[in-house]
Amino acid sequence: MHAIKAIKTEIIKKLTDVSTLNRVYSYERINPEGFPCAFVTFASNENEFFTNAENKRVYGYRVLLLAQIGQNRSSADRVQAAEEAIEEAVADVLDALDSDITLGDNSQVVFVEASIGEPGYVEYEGGWARSAEITVRVHSIYVV
Repeated sequence: MHAIKAIKTEIIKKLTDVSTLNRVYSYERINPEGFPCAFVTFASNENEFFTNAENKRVYGYRVLLLAQIGQNRSSADRVQAAEEAIEEAVADVLDALDSDITLGDNSQVVFVEASIGEPGYVEYEGGWARSAEITVRVHSIYVV
């Protein structure tokens, strides 16, 4: 299995164990089932010379978290519940990724760093959701 797919699979496995997430998808589903949920997608790749026999690679992944609000964004209770759910999910996802910086001793992974992007709101077929984006950068050494 290629590194991009293997690392993504390990991130998804790690997030599946996060108790505050109901579902984890390997793509951005238009009408997700189960909230809060996460979408894990490949986002970037960097490659640079490291030694005469190795290249340093950094694989980037986007983890989009959603907590459902529904059709009515003016419902204070639903907005507050979504806000609390997204805060808990972000904290738990960051903790999960920080607690296993090699993704289960994956030989392709030197270390993982995760950082929170800008929170926001997403409109989807079921209404509105509170969102947060986490950028995951996976550092690797590739032997040439």
